[in-house]
Amino acid sequence: MVLCDHLFYKNHIFTIKMIKEAYSKTKILIFDLDDTLVITQAKIKVCDSKNGNCFELSPEEFNTYQSSKRHILNFDDFKSLDIMKAGKLIQKYLDILEKNYKKGNAIGVITARDDQDMIYTWLKDHVGFDVKREFIWAINDPKMKLSGSIAEKKKEAMKWFVEKGYTDITFFDDDVNNIDLINQLGRELADVSIKTHLAKHA
Repeated sequence: MVLCDHLFYKNHIFTIKMIKEAYSKTKILIFDLDDTLVITQAKIKVCDSKNGNCFELSPEEFNTYQSSKRHILNFDDFKSLDIMKAGKLIQKYLDILEKNYKKGNAIGVITARDDQDMIYTWLKDHVGFDVKREFIWAINDPKMKLSGSIAEKKKEAMKWFVEKGYTDITFFDDDVNNIDLINQLGRELADVSIKTHLAKHA
């Protein structure tokens, strides 16, 4: 039974609502996109510059792809909003997103895609979540000016959220390499709690 809805501390009155709101301002859930929130038919096209042989990889297959200097990568499928809209939503993680969105917790996206505007449009108009545009990090967008591997870029993007004041972070991603580096960041930051979840849709 709740006897009161407020607390006293150093001559200040804090309502339960105020405490919850203050906590929510430091809490954020951050999601990868492909194979975490949606499964699309978008493929990475890989062509060998020496023999001309080409093949395609799904985002899941690309996670374990061994790069070669001979390979030329084409990500054009990931620039198509139509392909994205036709994708299968992964309800398990969308339910988590929706629950926290309705609670007022901040939501972010860190994806290896390269078009922040398209992702914002997809989330807002197709899925129904008006995530702040600046909270959508398409790490391969040239304007982000990030370098390194996908995992290294995601780690740098995560630092931005920490610098914004978020100290209770939950991160969802389907690639163990990304999870490992974000866990590493969590160990480096004494005053920040970063929890990670390896997304599985099978």
